[in-house]
Amino acid sequence: MKRYSGRIWMALLVAALGIVVVVEGDSLASAVVAADERPFLTALMQLGILYIVALFVERSLEVLLKAWRQGEKTRLEEQVRTAEEDGRAAAETALREYRAGTQRRALLAGLTLGLLVSLSGVRLLGPIFDLAAASAFQQAVFRFTDIVLTAGLIAGGSAAIHELMALIDDFLRARRKRARP
Repeated sequence: MKRYSGRIWMALLVAALGIVVVVEGDSLASAVVAADERPFLTALMQLGILYIVALFVERSLEVLLKAWRQGEKTRLEEQVRTAEEDGRAAAETALREYRAGTQRRALLAGLTLGLLVSLSGVRLLGPIFDLAAASAFQQAVFRFTDIVLTAGLIAGGSAAIHELMALIDDFLRARRKRARP
């Protein structure tokens, strides 16, 4: 059971998010208004906003995780340094497992903070697309997808968002070069 606890929590989190999106509907509108005829510019602006949010989330997680996990990490590192030859491998394994646990916790905490941020209205797709003609079900599925995608981007950190921004920027530059006579 302990082996699957992370998956169970994630399934419960996604189910709760789905229920919130369906029940709340229109009150989950995005905080940023779409630019009418410039979807790529709007996407770039949204990615810039997400980049700043991801930086804040990363820094917050770094401070929280250091306060929470640094003491044990320091103790394990000291054990590795002072371990005799026969106990060194076990101490290094314990340190690696502790670091892996810290990474798992950081990812789940980042995803949770990303979900909270995207539920508060900071989203990537909502401002880009106009869903006025879509059915209520399609709008709910779109909002759910937007919330999950945005939370994943924020949890992935600022480096992933920066790469996505660079990709869109390169695409726009190539398009402008082709458009010029």
